[in-house]
Amino acid sequence: MSEEHPGSRGMYDFISKWEACSIVVSTNLKWDRFGILGIMGDYVLRYTMGDIVEIGVGESTIFLTRLAEIYSRRIYHCDICISDITNMQTIDGIFGKTNLIYPKPSDDFFKEVGFSPIALGFIDGDHNYDQVKKDFDNLLPLMVDNGFIFLHDTYPPEDEYLSEHRCGTVYKLRQQLEQRRDLDCFTFPNGAMNVGFTMVRKLPKEMPSYRKKTGPDVRWLS
Repeated sequence: MSEEHPGSRGMYDFISKWEACSIVVSTNLKWDRFGILGIMGDYVLRYTMGDIVEIGVGESTIFLTRLAEIYSRRIYHCDICISDITNMQTIDGIFGKTNLIYPKPSDDFFKEVGFSPIALGFIDGDHNYDQVKKDFDNLLPLMVDNGFIFLHDTYPPEDEYLSEHRCGTVYKLRQQLEQRRDLDCFTFPNGAMNVGFTMVRKLPKEMPSYRKKTGPDVRWLS
């Protein structure tokens, strides 16, 4: 282990003051940043068997690692920024001891890694529509029925957030997913840094009529 990174320590100390309950939410950040990931992730893993995929490490990693410990799941992490991974590894507990960390592009990640069934996915890597769509399309076949994929940066509050260094064009994927009949899609406009947090449920192919989604089968917007 290299010398501890002070920025990573500050982040870990600030976020990891968990409340005394089974839901993983920072006592400091709560809704303002990734507390919603802790709450919704807890719900998903409580009722769904499968492991976790994270594209883009950061604050979210601490929440997902803690949830993985609670529910005895494995996480597959992917990020192209090796320095971020290295700095976070200086703090024991940010990454789980048995989790896989893949420091290469996500396209290679999905080609080279042998995944177990996935119950929870979190995509917060490249904010370009073309790449985030590829990440989603690569992850969806790995998901179990009623598994959830969470997307960040899906609801920019203002035009200035459309910069590739902020929300980019992730919102275009949200708009498309909202039209699909094989998915349930809901977006929280606030929280998660106030730029949108979308949860997408993979619907089972076989369901009784009273559980099916109705409406036109418009898969992609023009």
